[in-house]
Amino acid sequence: MITVKYKKNFDIDRMIRNVRASSAVLLNDIAKTVKEGWDTEIKQNSFTSLSSTTTSLHGSHRPLNLSGKLAKSNKIVKASTKRLKAKVHNTAKSSTNYKIRKPNGKVHKGTRKSAPVFYGYYQNEGFKTDPASLIPNRKVPKRDFTSKTVDNLEKNPKYMKAKHKFMKNLEKSMEMASK
Repeated sequence: MITVKYKKNFDIDRMIRNVRASSAVLLNDIAKTVKEGWDTEIKQNSFTSLSSTTTSLHGSHRPLNLSGKLAKSNKIVKASTKRLKAKVHNTAKSSTNYKIRKPNGKVHKGTRKSAPVFYGYYQNEGFKTDPASLIPNRKVPKRDFTSKTVDNLEKNPKYMKAKHKFMKNLEKSMEMASK
């Protein structure tokens, strides 16, 4: 009787490094997909509940995409092998000076006394205008451009492609770790 022994060793450190690298790639691919979804939501402006306040101020049904600053300010902080956390955030801040053009052509200019705020957050969550603002004490409804993307992530073909790529990278990392 002949017996054959088959032995395979694993380099655990190498396997961990490869798995971390694969995970970082997956997180970055997902973050890119989420950012593209946010950009699309802002540009399409498929918001049903626009207030008459913003419509009267801008004379438009597209207040989120009026200047394009909100969509251009979606940024990704990429994941690395040392820090497995990818982050998508909106960095749009209000400026200290403002200029509002009304539909009748009249322009209101001014300077804010408060420090610049992240208005992407306030657009997403909704807010109430300040008593000293141009249109005081008005409730501006939320125009959520973030959660729609996260809710539909599993249906997104780019997400499915990223998952498939992760599985391939994971298999390859296991093969590379074996001796």
